[in-house]
Amino acid sequence: MTTITVHSFKGGTGKSLIAVFLSYYFSKKKEKVLLIDCDFGAPCLETYFPSKGNPRPFTSYLEGESEFKQVVQKTEIDNLFVSYAPHPNFGEKILSADVQTHGRYLKKMLEGLELAHEELGFDKVILDNSSGISLASINQLSCCNKSLIVIRPSRYGVESTYDLIHAIYKKLRYFDSDSIREDYLIWNQVPINDHKTLDPRIEDYLKQWTQKFEDAGINHGATIPYITKVVSAMIADTEFDLPEIASLLNEYIEEIGQKLA
Repeated sequence: MTTITVHSFKGGTGKSLIAVFLSYYFSKKKEKVLLIDCDFGAPCLETYFPSKGNPRPFTSYLEGESEFKQVVQKTEIDNLFVSYAPHPNFGEKILSADVQTHGRYLKKMLEGLELAHEELGFDKVILDNSSGISLASINQLSCCNKSLIVIRPSRYGVESTYDLIHAIYKKLRYFDSDSIREDYLIWNQVPINDHKTLDPRIEDYLKQWTQKFEDAGINHGATIPYITKVVSAMIADTEFDLPEIASLLNEYIEEIGQKLA
């Protein structure tokens, strides 16, 4: 089983959107996929997969109040299952927990992932991680064997993400000499000109930073341009059309998916 964490230095990068469409992509490949909302400060899976009834949140499993299979919900999409995060007010309990408590959460997470594979038969588990550096986000990163780091090309965001790599990712990769983890950089919502191409200055900027990240062990996953319809779908007060938006992102998500297969 492959466990993938989608992470970012800060919110607003499109991290959750990529986690959703990557899950959708693998489900369409006939793989059994579980998408877990681990962004306890800003959960959003309800936007894409409206829940039925009152599902138990993933945190109830971490706290020992539910069994793992009780926090897994089937969606209307074949092969795609989700586990919701609680309302942010309740998620704060997880985010503010001490080191010892997070140690217990990590143990539960690892046990849950084993159950997902051995008993429930999932091929892929995708974690929509909390942004930034926290004990919760480090737990999710520790559980995965592959990760995506999503960045919008702003100077502060890029430089801060590079610092994040040295603070966490390199330590995770080299903590275990037998580690097989793979980390990928996703440039998202990159501005394009009227001819649907990159401005040469932006292209040079991305090339320079892509090389720096590769030197730090982070491979290039994809460069996704700013697509108005995708961004509009995120902010419009209408029902989210998953297949339609997926068609707009298909070539980029497929590029990522092939690297994570």
